[in-house]
Amino acid sequence: MRFSEKIKNLKVEPGSVCVVWIGQAGFLLKTAGGKTILIDPYLTDYVYKLFREEEGLAFKRLSAPLFEPDEIEPDYLLISHEHGDHLDMEALPFFLGNGKTQCYANRVCIEEAEKAGIKTDGIHCIEKNKSYDLGEFKLKTLDCDHGELSPEALGLLLDFGFTKVYYSGDTSYSLARLQGAVALRPEVALLPINGAFGNLDAKEAAQFAADLHARVCIPHHFWTFPKHLGNPIEALDTFPEYAPDCRLDMVTPGDICIY
Repeated sequence: MRFSEKIKNLKVEPGSVCVVWIGQAGFLLKTAGGKTILIDPYLTDYVYKLFREEEGLAFKRLSAPLFEPDEIEPDYLLISHEHGDHLDMEALPFFLGNGKTQCYANRVCIEEAEKAGIKTDGIHCIEKNKSYDLGEFKLKTLDCDHGELSPEALGLLLDFGFTKVYYSGDTSYSLARLQGAVALRPEVALLPINGAFGNLDAKEAAQFAADLHARVCIPHHFWTFPKHLGNPIEALDTFPEYAPDCRLDMVTPGDICIY
């Protein structure tokens, strides 16, 4: 069965939410009400095309995407920042043009999309440290620290009432900048572990998961590009040591996790 059909047919019980890592830094969530949420889906080879002249194969994707951009029409598309593996300019027009998806991104993302010739009147501009009521959940935009690579990058917290799912976005382990997330104590944390381009490595992700008092962590942002493979094996050692109360859910892209 194709992944898109699997998600379409999936029934989520009240009081729970489905979370699926779709590869790189992307996630798909499905609610009990049948709403589908995509966070930073990277579905093409856009980054490779951007950098192949200067980087060669360094950013060639190593695995095929779980689905094509036109196979799933999410109710919500959330974009944390403007980098090509988060804001996939080749996939974005499919979502903005399907007549269903509501897209939420910051000002910089909108400006970059406009530069790429994409019509952006379907994108809702979101600001840091704000709350947005999206029906079955509240979206809270939080600070993170992606350095000079993306000063306006966002962390995203989805509050479903019965649980909170926190997507840190690309961030370093800068607790002064991450206190907004720490104060909210999300039960589920989605954290990068690639340790490159200013991101958390596996040890820092474990330390941060402990700071958050998260019950579960799904690591991501690894094994997509040769340039930064990440080290999930390290996470198997560091989470028991630094975050003993946080369960590490080491998943394969496409695995169904219900929380």
